[in-house]
Amino acid sequence: MRAKNLIIITCDEMRGDAPGFMGNPDCLTPNIDNFAEKGIVFNQHFAVYGKCVPSRISMMTGRYSHTDGYRTIQQLMPSDQPNLVGKLKELNYETAVFGLNHVWEDFFGDNSKSSGYVDYHSFTEDSFDFINDKKWPVEQPDQDSREPLELEDGYQYKGRIEKDLTFHDDCNRAEQAIHYLDEVRDKSRPFYMQLNLSRPHPPYAVEEPYFSMYDRDKITPWPYKLPENASLPLIKMREIRTGLEDPEENFRELQAVYYGMITKVDTLVGKVIETIKAQGLLEDSVVIFTVDHGDFAGQYGLPEKWDTAMQDCILHVPLIIHAPGLNKERDVDSLTQHIDLAPTIMDLLGIEADWGIHGESLLPIINGDKRKSAIFAEGGHEEEMWSRFNSPVSDKRCGKQDTYRYCPETMSRTKMVRTDDWKLIIRLTGGNELYNMKDDPQETHNIYGNPQYNDIILDLQQKMIEWCLKTDTDQPFQKDVIA
Repeated sequence: MRAKNLIIITCDEMRGDAPGFMGNPDCLTPNIDNFAEKGIVFNQHFAVYGKCVPSRISMMTGRYSHTDGYRTIQQLMPSDQPNLVGKLKELNYETAVFGLNHVWEDFFGDNSKSSGYVDYHSFTEDSFDFINDKKWPVEQPDQDSREPLELEDGYQYKGRIEKDLTFHDDCNRAEQAIHYLDEVRDKSRPFYMQLNLSRPHPPYAVEEPYFSMYDRDKITPWPYKLPENASLPLIKMREIRTGLEDPEENFRELQAVYYGMITKVDTLVGKVIETIKAQGLLEDSVVIFTVDHGDFAGQYGLPEKWDTAMQDCILHVPLIIHAPGLNKERDVDSLTQHIDLAPTIMDLLGIEADWGIHGESLLPIINGDKRKSAIFAEGGHEEEMWSRFNSPVSDKRCGKQDTYRYCPETMSRTKMVRTDDWKLIIRLTGGNELYNMKDDPQETHNIYGNPQYNDIILDLQQKMIEWCLKTDTDQPFQKDVIA
């Protein structure tokens, strides 16, 4: 049986080693774990860019970011660029996207049905206004609750939420998706629905019981020290955002609150999946859970993410695919990437792409007939752009914007190639990195510059050069070409 509908559930900044189904014994994600048991889990799935907009666009186009020039959160995709949702609209799919946009330029239109890029969105008049007007009371702390820490702004830590949740909270977004599935969608048509949850994106803050759920002293900590021979971006972020000598207690707090946010996401995802089941949609739909990119969440003593940080904690993300006829004989251990999502979805829906796609359908990999030898990622900006990082610099140790201004070369263009065993990162301003991913999976020892690895570096450089050539820009598109 071929799938009819498409449902994508994404959250923001959930790293691949965080949820329970990916092997983390500390972080509770029972609902997503249960869904993972029935779908295909991709154990080595990666974003192609460590920033929201370029990463999310790659999921829709199946293309690397540099080919089309997407590199900031301000560069949304124009409506005339071919992409997965545009193709579904051509085929009479009803389309609905709730939560963050972060992809399409003309997403909203005039805020009424059938305007903009999707038929329904979080601010569609009438259909979802009553949900936007709601408030969600939160559990208040008691004698057993933990006390928040007082951390500097650079940590992006807000601690415990004690006020009612409103409007833009993920509770709102999940309820919108449930209402669409139950009451709004046209059941005579195939549909595409995407739910974009914002958490566990910083600020690190969550209400009870999630805030106090994790014992800071009992969680298995990520490495809080900077890697040996650390790159300039990591050094400067640590110096400016959190401090080179700040105590481990602070980073355990970030990690524990981050876990709390993930468990809240799991609760909401569970409610949406129960609705999907109750509507009988698992039998005729492709249902996907994934994430745009990861988060330091205290690793290396850092918060959030950075455009030119190519560590697995930023690029390795969860991916589960459930579809009719997709037998769960095994989980997938091959390297895979976000650019593979669009061609895989179209393969499952019986749709052919009519634009240049860099990714490939994962069905041969799922069936065990193929394995990727390498994946790639990128980030950063051209030097002429550095002077336009125009956010004000604060007088105290602060955050991301200060790092941009004090040390703009931390945003130098960067590219990465990763195999099962090795990772090479090349930066225009130097500070290259090489990691042995088998012996050093947490990337704590940068061995670039050690001559005994020269042959490995040459092989990885060759892969990177060939990737750059293959994915160099093909814009503007020329329909008829006279050689």
